[in-house]
Order: sequence, then structure tokens, then C-alpha cells
Amino acid sequence: MNMNPNLKKTSTFLITWFLITFLPLQHTLAQYAISNHDESSSKSSNFTDFKITTWNVEWLSCPSNGPKNKELQINNVVSMIKTMNSDLIALQEIGTSYLYTTIDTLARRLGSDWEGLIVPWNASNCAQNQGIIYKKSKINVNHASLINNGGSSYDWSSGRFPVLYEVNFVVEDQKIPVSFINIHAKAYSDVTSYTRRKNAANGLKNLLDGSSYNTKRIVILGDFNDYLEGTTCYTCSGISPYKNFMDDVNHYRGITTKFKTIDNLIITNELFDFYVDNSALREFSATQTIPNYTTTTTDHIPISVLFRFTDNLKMTDFNKTASLHVFPNPTTGELRITNYELRIDNVEIYDVFGRKMGGLFPSNSLEGWTRSGRGGEEGWQPQADGVVIDITPFPAGVYFVKITTEEGIVFKKVIKN
Repeated sequence: MNMNPNLKKTSTFLITWFLITFLPLQHTLAQYAISNHDESSSKSSNFTDFKITTWNVEWLSCPSNGPKNKELQINNVVSMIKTMNSDLIALQEIGTSYLYTTIDTLARRLGSDWEGLIVPWNASNCAQNQGIIYKKSKINVNHASLINNGGSSYDWSSGRFPVLYEVNFVVEDQKIPVSFINIHAKAYSDVTSYTRRKNAANGLKNLLDGSSYNTKRIVILGDFNDYLEGTTCYTCSGISPYKNFMDDVNHYRGITTKFKTIDNLIITNELFDFYVDNSALREFSATQTIPNYTTTTTDHIPISVLFRFTDNLKMTDFNKTASLHVFPNPTTGELRITNYELRIDNVEIYDVFGRKMGGLFPSNSLEGWTRSGRGGEEGWQPQADGVVIDITPFPAGVYFVKITTEEGIVFKKVIKN
């Protein structure tokens, strides 16, 4: 069919106009939503948003390093936090001592709605500690501690270990557990520093893949001192020291990859559905409110992201899967899955290359569970004594048990000796 030339020109014009006008607008609106985050926009009739930021504040309160005017620097940090209006900010290079606790000064100057917490690895105003500052109305902190078993002291910049913050996001009358791991990795682009970052990343991931962490909703954030794709080390084959996280796409997602920045955020699969796609934002507009920002405040640009939770979530939406445990781990062949609350619809085992080794439902290979319908659906009903799976025929190595439940999918890493 031949199109009228005038009509063809009109159609081409409309398509071009649409591409020029609306595709950039879509990106602009996403950035507008996070950069203009406030209480009215973050709380709607059916969801609550949480804006999370990571920010290296360059030797804050250290008199011998960083910006010279420390009083101005602290006031600028307070002003930036108010401008960004985040709900939780993970800070790196925060000073603390027995006489002067910087995080408390920040909270006091921000106002009564704010609190701060720091777990120092070294009680010094020049020790480059990590801390958090957060809105009390939306964040409850349950626990905080150094993670000193996820890599050696040497690899974590001679003792600058990650800090774990176990918090609750407050959504209406619900409290949703989320774990933040604030890191400040070894700096510099030489091969030795790169190797220390890589070793530290391997140690941290091995810990997080283990049974103590592998069902938690985790945000790893902070100053990674390297890229998530590629590297600042020009003689290191162009491979990121965090490639171990980036390659494990079923369990981890780097949400700041596109920025090619050393300040990054990685989330675990338990948070995939709650991260607002394309919400990651470098806070350039906020920095423009501070005169001579890079010399008076810090040489790092904050990065923010949004998480969104619906208000009708029940605690069981988050807590039931925690009742699933797979043991012994390591095993010589027998695995038992304990289950106290959930109906299990499917169990599958995969090797480290993602190859399916076996599907165990609807076969009869699972014994110890009552297979009965509930709501017209068949599955294994909750039983405290669990179910036994025999993986004796499998070669020694690392495997992932994929457990599909009525509330979602849970992955468990197991090692067969």
C-alpha cells in the first residue's frame, strides 16, 4: 500500500516529536520524583516511599584533613541533608572521639525529628568511621555492630570494617526489617589496593551468602572506592573487584552501575520488588545550593534511591520466609528443610552455573510433609520436623536450593562435601 507523501511526512514528524518530547520527559519525571521527595509525596493512600542516601563527607571533624573550615563543613552537611530530605543517610568519614561525637552534632542541628548512630572502628576524629543519620518517624534502629568476620582487617583498609545496621522501616502500624551494610573500602588505584578491595568483597559476599544473612533484605552502600563495572585500577584487566556481586544476578543487583562512580549501592533479591526502578540519582542539584561545594564540604556527590512499600502489607509478608531453614550446611548428602508457617509449592536445586539439578515437586521424593490442598492449591503444608532431601548423587560443590512458597521464592546456598 502506498502512503500519501504528505501523510507520510506528518507521521514522521509526529513520531520524531514524540521521541524528542516524551522519552526525555520520562527520565526527568523519575529524577523529579526522588529529588523532590517530601512527606506528602512519599506517603500516598496506598504506599510509603523511603529515600536512602549514601554520602562520603570527607574527613568530617578531622582538623588535619579535608575542608579547612570544619564549622562551615558541618553546617553545609546539615543544609545538604535538609535539602535532599532523605529518610536515612549512610555517611562515611565521620569523626568520633570521647570528647566530640560528630553524628550527635549533626542530629542536634537537624532537629528533634532526627537521630544518628555510629559504631566506630577507631575512636578518633580522623579515623574515617561510618555512621547513619535518620528520621525517627520512619526508621527504627534495632541493632548496630561492626562486621569483622566478612574479610580480614588488612583487606578492610587495616580495620575499617563494614558496619551493620538492623533497622525497621515504619509503614503505618507495620515494621519492615531491613539491614544496611555501610562500607568504606580500601582506597587508591594501585594493584595492591585493588587486590585488598577484591579480597574484602569476596569475604563479605561469602558471609552474606551464608545462613545468617541469606534471607535478609540487605542494602550494601557506601564508598566502594571502585566501580561496579570496570575499575579505577588501570593495570587490573578492567575487571571490577565487585564482579562477584555483579555476576550473581539472582541474588544481588548493583543499582548505581550506570553512574560509573565509586559511591555505590547493591541490594539483595529480597528487595528487588521494592526498589523503584530508575530512581537512583546523583544529588547534583542539592550540591548547587552550597557555595564552593567541593572545597567547603566534600569531594563526593551523594547518591539516593527510593524503596516503596504498600500500606496493606502484613508482617507475615516479611517474616514467614524466615521460618525456612536448610541444614546441615555443609552436608555430605542429606538436607532437611524446616518449615513452620508456609505451604511449599516447589523445591528445585541449581548448581553455581544456574543449571537445574532436579525439581522435587510434584514428585514424591519429599517425605515428611503433608501434601494437601489449601484454597484449591496443592502443596506441602507446614510441618515443624521439616522434610529431607538427598543430594548424595550430586558432585561435591556449591548448590542453591530454590524454595517456592505461597509467599514467594527463597534461595538457600548449601555446600556439599
